[in-house]
Amino acid sequence: MYAYRVCLFFLLIFLVACDYSKTSDTQQLKNLACEAGLACTFPNGVKVWLSDGDLSPETPFSIFAELPKGHVITNAKLEGVTMYMGYIPQQFKRHGNTWQSETMVGICAEKNMLWKLILNVTDEVTQQSNSVYYYFYVTY
Repeated sequence: MYAYRVCLFFLLIFLVACDYSKTSDTQQLKNLACEAGLACTFPNGVKVWLSDGDLSPETPFSIFAELPKGHVITNAKLEGVTMYMGYIPQQFKRHGNTWQSETMVGICAEKNMLWKLILNVTDEVTQQSNSVYYYFYVTY
């Protein structure tokens, strides 16, 4: 009985490790102001772009951001949209006026995977925080 429960537990973990999203990539991107993977300046003045337009899984790349004066990145992570695979924390470092994070994403069953960067930005004076969502594809 114990072996059965252990097998069932691992089967459940395996099944939820890569969760297919219930909404299509097209639906996710429908109301965005920016095209996935291209440089984007959001209404709050945050600009985000990637080091390369053609990204592959398990290959390092950089994410760049420029923020309005007096703003800092307080939290950032990557999440799979096409297939949820947990999240990947991002460590942005400031280089003058530009913030940069070196990262890579894993490979999964989808050959054309949509990813979302969630970037939390805080105004150092007012302590008001807001988030931007930047989407991009990784293909193999």
